[in-house]
Amino acid sequence: MRLPTLGTAVSCILLFARSLSASQPVTLTLESREPPHGDIVRLELLLKAPSNSAPAGLQWTFRLRPGLEIVDIKAGKALEKARKTLACKGPKCIVYGLNRTTIPNGLIAVARIKVAQSSGEGKQSAHIKDEAGGRARLRKQEVQLSELLAVSLDAKPIRMVSGEEVETKQRQQ
Repeated sequence: MRLPTLGTAVSCILLFARSLSASQPVTLTLESREPPHGDIVRLELLLKAPSNSAPAGLQWTFRLRPGLEIVDIKAGKALEKARKTLACKGPKCIVYGLNRTTIPNGLIAVARIKVAQSSGEGKQSAHIKDEAGGRARLRKQEVQLSELLAVSLDAKPIRMVSGEEVETKQRQQ
């Protein structure tokens, strides 16, 4: 008699846990982990996804403030591991692959951004100088992600947010 009750309880717990993890979105976050080299800033794009909703494909657009220019964007280790291809045209990027592999958490892409020198005409520049070395660095809001899209292996959309959105919600709580 207790076995069906225990089985029902376990089933309810598993369904509840599954719905909780399914409600967690896939997150793309931009981070600058190393010092800039002259007027070039290196930004890493990191993926964090629950194991049950790892994406098979991604799309995003970099939104840059005036005075910033994308030098290049290269695939990261997570894409190499999943045997996926990164294709970018200007600030718009797509990740795809003709395989049945999901993309693991980790480094998706590395973007090198050129910071234009200040014109000296009193206009607010798109960067601030690093006090120690006079090198360019970006304020967090100067490069953002938009038009985020993630898809599953069966081509269904997966809810995706930028790390910036997650930080904003955490501050509001």
